[in-house]
Parts: sequence; C-alpha cells; structure tokens
Amino acid sequence: MTGFTLPTKNDVSAENQEIFSKLHKVYGMVPNIFAAFASSENGLANYFNFVNQKNSLTEKEKEVVNLVVSQVNECPYCISFHSEIARRIGFTSDEILSIRSMDMQFDRRLRAVGRLAQNIVMTKGRIIGDILEDFYEAGYNQGHVVDVVLAVGNIITLNLLYAITDIPIDWPITTV
Repeated sequence: MTGFTLPTKNDVSAENQEIFSKLHKVYGMVPNIFAAFASSENGLANYFNFVNQKNSLTEKEKEVVNLVVSQVNECPYCISFHSEIARRIGFTSDEILSIRSMDMQFDRRLRAVGRLAQNIVMTKGRIIGDILEDFYEAGYNQGHVVDVVLAVGNIITLNLLYAITDIPIDWPITTV
C-alpha cells in the first residue's frame, strides 16, 4: 500500500491556503487530519462548513461525543486530538479518562450524551434499552437527538479519514 502524502500549504488551492492560515492561528500548526482533507480541493471547506453549523450542543457535549465515538472506533489520532481539545475547554485529565471509559459519574447530562453517542455507533442507530429515556430525563429533547446524530457523523468522518490515511499523529499521544 502506498502511504498517504499530506499536502503542504504550497500544494493546495488558494482557498485551502487561507484555511491553513486560520488553522495555524488556532492550533499553532495545521493538524495533519485537516491537511489530509485539503487533498481534495473542496474537502477542507466542505468539512468545516459541516462542522461549524449551528446546533444545540455545548462545546463540552460535542467533545464528549468526539471522545466516545473515537474510543469506540479505536481512532488514536482523534482520541489524542480531542483529548487535547477537551483539556483546552476545561475538562480535567480524570474527566477525559472517565469519558473515554464511559464512566462519567461527574455529570449526568454529559453521561446521557455519551451513552447516546456510543449506542448510535455500536448499533448503527438502533437504540437499545433506556438510552433515550435517560437522555430525555437528563433534560434533552428530540432536537438534541438530531444534533447528537450530526456530531456522531462529524467525528466518524474524521475517524474514517484517519483509518484510511494512517497519517502521523501530531498531538501528544493519549494512552489508556
């Protein structure tokens, strides 16, 4: 198998170069997963148009989805990347490990989001047991279900791209 070659800023379109500059400002670099999207002239912009759409989930709720789904899909790139993002938005290291192990005793609402995301991925959307009942009892509604599904779709996109490309992980590698 031929390795996936990551494009540099000089290799991509003017639109992707502009996005690269924005990414560099946010992260201090262009994360490899986003460079991989730029292999497609429209891939990077399309991805960010999708991920930046308005939804009802908080940043912490989205990161719970990202970590849980990446753990289920065994994506070391996304686990490392989203562990760092989770730290940046205020999760402690213990909380991040609790999220990844689905033992979120520290927050009922986040646990409900995580359980729903995990169930969606593991059952291809066929909800089992009391997952939805717990989700609704935690204060969420049907609109939140839709937004969790969209968040799951977003992170699965990243998990799949990593699995296909096997690009170098450019974040501190998270292990457990």
